[in-house]
Amino acid sequence: MGRKIYVVLNGKAGKAGRFGLDNAQKTIREAFQKADPAVEVDFGITQAPFHAPELARTAAETGQYYAVCAAGGDGTVNEVTNGMVHTGVPMGVLPWGSGNVFAQEMSISNNVEEAARLVLEGKIRDVDTGQVGDRYYLWMLGIGVEAKIAYYVNPTIKKYLGVLSYVVAAARQIFDPGYSLMRITLDEQEMTFTTFNTIVGNATSFDGFLGIKSSYSIKDGFLDVCILQKKSVGGILKLLIEFIKGRKDYYRFIDKFSAAHCRVKSLRIDTVPNAYYHVDGEVMGMTPVDIRVHAQSLKLIFPG
Repeated sequence: MGRKIYVVLNGKAGKAGRFGLDNAQKTIREAFQKADPAVEVDFGITQAPFHAPELARTAAETGQYYAVCAAGGDGTVNEVTNGMVHTGVPMGVLPWGSGNVFAQEMSISNNVEEAARLVLEGKIRDVDTGQVGDRYYLWMLGIGVEAKIAYYVNPTIKKYLGVLSYVVAAARQIFDPGYSLMRITLDEQEMTFTTFNTIVGNATSFDGFLGIKSSYSIKDGFLDVCILQKKSVGGILKLLIEFIKGRKDYYRFIDKFSAAHCRVKSLRIDTVPNAYYHVDGEVMGMTPVDIRVHAQSLKLIFPG
């Protein structure tokens, strides 16, 4: 008997939504069996928002599975993370949605056969997760214009255009001042900034002058706070171009925005006026927020 894999499949995301659940399950199962003919694949199909954490945790707690995989976009990855954190069971990622930015950050292929092979043959690493309220995240929390853009993305347009739908929403924000006065509290010390966008990253890609790399920051026990203080139309246009190209270099131009940076284990952020925040691309609410890191709280399967 071969290893068993449990796949949490978002039936409405990306390829599953377009081509049907039966075809999605068949394609994923065949991808795993091509890598290992003896592998067994079970599926859990999400029925409602935030159903994925329940499916993932229940599967992990059975002790039957080599790995539990998220098959969907960034939202599905986030939800499965919330079910898998602190379980000790490896989590895999099968990019299957209209937006798969986290997979790109981690160099996980969009090709389902390559992604399935990675689940079976990749390295299992202990990685950090961030937490805001009762929600965990793998990638990042964003406060300000980035979350506002996500808030205004049209779901119908997103279904057909994928990441380009964010470009449409972003175009509306280029000339919106959108500044907030932000107070960060850490270790009883307060700092005040004027900002239009702030990122509290766990798996970040600030690969410009700050030199923060995804492969390191996701397992260093810290969150990377990047505060963009000055809006630049030219910089935003460059960001949009990188977004269209796949966002692998999304934050390369943060030097255009007078960025400030600090590394923290926990912090509180207040803004005036209150600002939207997103977690792994999903808008969750408005500031204030309390955020902390959980070091090495999730086992994640990586390339190489």
